[in-house]
Amino acid sequence: MKPDKSFHKYPSASPSEEDKYLPSIFREVEMNSQLLKIEIRPLRKDIGYFTISINSVFLGHIHKVGAKWVDFIGSTNDIYLVVGKLIEEHMESK
Repeated sequence: MKPDKSFHKYPSASPSEEDKYLPSIFREVEMNSQLLKIEIRPLRKDIGYFTISINSVFLGHIHKVGAKWVDFIGSTNDIYLVVGKLIEEHMESK
């Protein structure tokens, strides 16, 4: 029996690398006597959201609501606030 070729529809053109990814922001911050290497990457599809990785480990996606930085479910913590401040400083310097 031959597989049905219409089952999967593949895109006719791949998005360019420029369209696919936005450049990351890299910062180092000392918190609680530890040096944290932070990567902040804007999400292209979800404008206003940023992916955060700390020491190469995914932490979450955050965005600004009012005056504070929160994740998808509305939770916040000290790291989100510090990273949010870094994002704001980066945006102001552009």
